[in-house]
Amino acid sequence: MEISQLTIKLIILLIPGGIGAIILERLTVHKPWTSFRFILNAIIIGIFSYLILQIIVLIIYCTGFCIKLNMKSYSKDLTIWDNLNENSAISYFEVIYSSGIGVLLGLLLTKADTKKWLNNFSRKHDISSKYGDENLYSYFLNSKEINYVYIRYIKHNITYLVNVISFSETDEFKELVLSNVSVYSYDKSELLYEIGKIYLSLPKDDIIIESAQTQ
Repeated sequence: MEISQLTIKLIILLIPGGIGAIILERLTVHKPWTSFRFILNAIIIGIFSYLILQIIVLIIYCTGFCIKLNMKSYSKDLTIWDNLNENSAISYFEVIYSSGIGVLLGLLLTKADTKKWLNNFSRKHDISSKYGDENLYSYFLNSKEINYVYIRYIKHNITYLVNVISFSETDEFKELVLSNVSVYSYDKSELLYEIGKIYLSLPKDDIIIESAQTQ
C-alpha cells in the first residue's frame, strides 16, 4: 500500500503529541485506552505543544531578542500551520522543539491527574463530587491517610496487618505487594507468623481491606 506524502507529514507532525500521550498513558492509573482515545489525546497535546512553541516564538520576536542574536532570517510564525500543503517542507526544528514541550506537557498532565488538581478544584467549589477516573480500590490505597491496613480473607480465616507497597487489579484478582506483614487468624486474632515482604493475589470479591493504626 502506497503511503502519500501528506500521510507521512501528518505522522511526523503528530510526534510531539504522541510522545506526550505515551507519557500520560504510561504514568497514570486508568482503564486501558482505546486507539481512538490515544489518537485524540495525541492530537490535543500536539496542538498545545505547537501553540506553546508559537507563543514562545512570538515573545522572542516581540522582545527583539532575535535581533540581539543576529537572526536575520527569523520569522514570528511557525511553518507548521502551512505544512498540510503537500508542497511545503517540514521544519524539523519545530517538530524537535515541540517534542520537548510535548514531554513537559505529558509530565505536567500526569502530575495534574495524579494529584487530582481538577477534581479537587471542582469539589472545593462545589462543581462536582467526582474523585477521579480510577476505581475506589486504587483511590483508597493511594490515599495519603492510608499507611497500615488490615486485609481480611475471611474465607480462609486469615487477617493480614501490612504496609502496602504496590497493588494492581485484574477482572478476577487483586494483586498486592506487602511489607512488614503480620498474619493473624481471623476468628481469634491470634498471631500466626510475621514476614518482611509478601506478594498476594486474592479473589477480588473475597477480601475486605480496612485502614489500621500505624504501628
